[in-house]
Amino acid sequence: MRRVLLLTMLGFAAFASAADTKLEQGKNDHRLVRVPAGEYALGSAEHRFNKPHRFKTDGFLISDAETTNAEFAAFVKATSYVTTAEKTGWSLSGGEGSAEWEWKRVDGANWRLPFGPDGPAAEKLPDHPVTQISGEDARAYCRWVGGRLPTIDEWETAARAGAGTPYPWGAEFSAKACNVWNGETHLKNTREDGFVLTAPVRSFPPNAWGLHDVIGNVFEYCEGHAPWMESNITETRICGRGGSWWCSENSCHFYNLLDIGSMAKGASLPNQGFRVVFDLPAKPAPDSPVK
Repeated sequence: MRRVLLLTMLGFAAFASAADTKLEQGKNDHRLVRVPAGEYALGSAEHRFNKPHRFKTDGFLISDAETTNAEFAAFVKATSYVTTAEKTGWSLSGGEGSAEWEWKRVDGANWRLPFGPDGPAAEKLPDHPVTQISGEDARAYCRWVGGRLPTIDEWETAARAGAGTPYPWGAEFSAKACNVWNGETHLKNTREDGFVLTAPVRSFPPNAWGLHDVIGNVFEYCEGHAPWMESNITETRICGRGGSWWCSENSCHFYNLLDIGSMAKGASLPNQGFRVVFDLPAKPAPDSPVK
């Protein structure tokens, strides 16, 4: 059976180059993976919306892990930034014991207390991904470190790391390879992957290019619009990819390399986070003097 994507020779060359790249040090303790310039095959003929297409890039740097509570705390300390949920005074939250697709209003829930005053505090979990931030909060952080959110296609390119399968590790799902919801319903988590809520970043093996948690842990904000989004909603929603600790086979099953989700731009959830992309310096024109 013909399976998901086949990489072109150009794609294989880019994969080999990226696989040999060492992590680079970025601002605010970000570890960066260099994605080389090239043309990449994305999407799948078997997917309803993310059809086969090609993505050409001049290359970019992307953080190897999702932005953590400690990294976001450094940003807030330096800028006195106040998140959307903090301004509102409440946010949506949920976890074990919830019904499928159930998020409840929780007063006092924000990035510092993702599950509300009765839940774990972010300062006690410095290496967990920051959550309960809106798309605009994520963009503000990215600007502070001199970066930006990845586009939908940049995310897929980096997350695939040359893979032509639904998961970075192969064609079959593995509960030991990522942090998603384990259990038939959200009433009980069987804890196969060792976690119920978020996990510390880099808890699971990276993909072939060194990126951790491209599947599971938290949804990752991306710029751009999913193919299925009608033009009248693109200004009010922001996309997310990769799935999260809350995703399960019987509810939000977007924990793969193909699906593209979305949420309201001003909303905040305890399973939504991001990683940062940095543009490479522009190369001088051939006839330009080198300074």
